[in-house]
Amino acid sequence: MDDQPSFGITLWDQLENVEAYTKIGTQSLERFNEFLKRRAEIEADYARSLQKLVKAHKEELNKKEGQGSGNKGLGVAVLSGTVAQSWLQLLTMTEHTATFHTSMAENMDTDLRKSIKNQIKENDKVFKQHFDDLRKYTLDYRKVVDNLEKTRQKYDKATKDMDAARQAYEGANQDMNKTAKDIEKLRTEAEKKAMLAQEAATGYKQCIEQTNIAKEKYYTETIPSVLNIIQSKDEQNRIDFAKNAFLKYSGLLASQMPSLTTALENMVDMFEKITPSYDSATFIKMTQTHSPYPADFTFEERALAPSNLNKKTTTRGFTKTRDEIDDNKEDAIVVLPGKQGRKKALERIKVLDKELAEVEKKRTGVDTLMGVYASKPEIAKDAKVQRDLDDQHQALDQRVALILHKKHKLQVYISTLDGVAPPEPPAVHVGGKTYGQGQSSPLTPFSDSSSVGSGTPVSAARPLSVHTTKSEGSFGGLIPQSPIVESPRATESEMRSHHGSSHQLASSHDHDSNHDGNASVIGRVKLMYDFEGNADNNELCVKAGEEVDVLEKQDDGWWKARVHRPDGNLEGFIPGNYTEEI
Repeated sequence: MDDQPSFGITLWDQLENVEAYTKIGTQSLERFNEFLKRRAEIEADYARSLQKLVKAHKEELNKKEGQGSGNKGLGVAVLSGTVAQSWLQLLTMTEHTATFHTSMAENMDTDLRKSIKNQIKENDKVFKQHFDDLRKYTLDYRKVVDNLEKTRQKYDKATKDMDAARQAYEGANQDMNKTAKDIEKLRTEAEKKAMLAQEAATGYKQCIEQTNIAKEKYYTETIPSVLNIIQSKDEQNRIDFAKNAFLKYSGLLASQMPSLTTALENMVDMFEKITPSYDSATFIKMTQTHSPYPADFTFEERALAPSNLNKKTTTRGFTKTRDEIDDNKEDAIVVLPGKQGRKKALERIKVLDKELAEVEKKRTGVDTLMGVYASKPEIAKDAKVQRDLDDQHQALDQRVALILHKKHKLQVYISTLDGVAPPEPPAVHVGGKTYGQGQSSPLTPFSDSSSVGSGTPVSAARPLSVHTTKSEGSFGGLIPQSPIVESPRATESEMRSHHGSSHQLASSHDHDSNHDGNASVIGRVKLMYDFEGNADNNELCVKAGEEVDVLEKQDDGWWKARVHRPDGNLEGFIPGNYTEEI
């Protein structure tokens, strides 16, 4: 304050403006406090809205896990894919965001608003006291000045009276009609008035001297001292306090940003690992049964048929409900608050590990039993025994996959709470082979290699085709036949080798039913990529940007289309995911 102008030196004549300045400063703190109050309310409302939104979608996920035409495993299979896991990660990230905003609201109320409110009260009290002192000192000084004015007026009156008495005496002294007694009386009065005037002049001079001393002290000591105190209090208790409050506010905003950023990065990492082939393979794993096609129908002559009354099945099918535990426990855990949910999740993982060991032990026993039966031709010839063993083995495979899915869901939940990257999904068992992480396989989850670099979209591969039929297996219902899983890396010639016959049959059928070439058009699309079809498989050769009429959309992803050329119209098959609607 010594190196720069101060209130006391430069604003001695601006007391009212100084007081107004401090009041405006206090009002600015009050406005900031009101802003924080409203901001905290908005943060709390936003957090509650996010929590309500997430709760609704998580409840929907819990319901979906139990859906699927009476087969609860279907919902689990759908939720085991990378898309569903990424969706769950997104919901968990939204919960973290809600927690962040709840914490913001609480900290604004407790850490900021409370201290600002107390400082406003303190500033009002301190400034009021100092400005009251200023008013008191000013009033005292004005009394001194008023007394000087009264002394001056007394001096003026005494001098006027003296002049009047002297003039009266001089006039009487010249008047021949005045007696000596009258003249003496006027002379005495004039001397008296002159003495009073002299006393008034002396008093006036003394009062001026005292007033100047009071003035000097008032303007050079009293006023500067109080104004400098006011300036110091304003700088410390308002300006510097406001600076610290603003910094604390910004620090509060930034305090939880690192964890929020880490969670966001983990979420993005999870999204980037979405793999179409892995999701399809997981669905196959969770739903396939490896059941053989139904046997051929045969004629049975009742009179010649041998008795089968005493023939007994050597094994019993392994039922789905035998080892089934409440599948909703994991979903109930992942919606719990962080600390409580983490403890429950760790306990549940221990239970799942124990259950997994038991199921693996049972599966080893079934493998041993299958080896024993294979060594005995008389039993191995019994298709019913072999089918029952296959059903048992498939049921155990599905149980292992379900347990691993539950465990992975809890591990993703824990990693999200800890702010670390989620673990990779469990390995997939397809067609008697297990594809682990990092292996080059059509079903390798989150593989680094893809066909994107080749210029052909991954989605160009024909979709997985699973045909279903009725089976008497332990699960009942529709049992998928052995599927042909087509890799996104497969070449077009390999894909055509799987489906060429189906196109030829479809072409033959269409030729019979639409021999006039006027098949009804169900839509019109434009090609997004070039496609070099195989004429032997009745496939069209089309270029990107070419428009075709869609005649039929098959379930395997291939569409029958008609292209108009100058030399005539051509009909054939094209991949549906190479097109976009016009």
